Amino acid sequence: MKYFVLALGLLATPALYASPGKVAENCAEWIEVRRQNNHEPSLNWLQGFVAGYNEYKYAGKHPHGVLGTEKDAEVAKWMDSYCRQNIDSNPRAAIESIIETRQHVKKGCPVRKQSGRPCVPAEEAEQPGLNQ
Repeated sequence: MKYFVLALGLLATPALYASPGKVAENCAEWIEVRRQNNHEPSLNWLQGFVAGYNEYKYAGKHPHGVLGTEKDAEVAKWMDSYCRQNIDSNPRAAIESIIETRQHVKKGCPVRKQSGRPCVPAEEAEQPGLNQ
């Protein structure tokens, strides 16, 4: 049910903002809307997709979630780089790829200590910046 609500929210978000332009459906369109400086609807969609992931799936500790930033300019710059390298791709695949590489994986205790003391969980590694 919560995924249905999330999907409904993601679909309704562009209509709520009512900004001119359409959401880029592939990297070629992303590059074109960026060139025309009309990328706001696409960027809003990307941020909404990430917000949904951060809310329901992200297990890391970074206060800004899986991307490590909320700055539109950094996300747009990352998308520019991704789309130049993967022109046949699309924004959804781009965000899924960054989530795949940056998601936090919870590590269990490899061995239960005989003393009965709980094991110390592994520390979360520091994530590099989005465009590094």
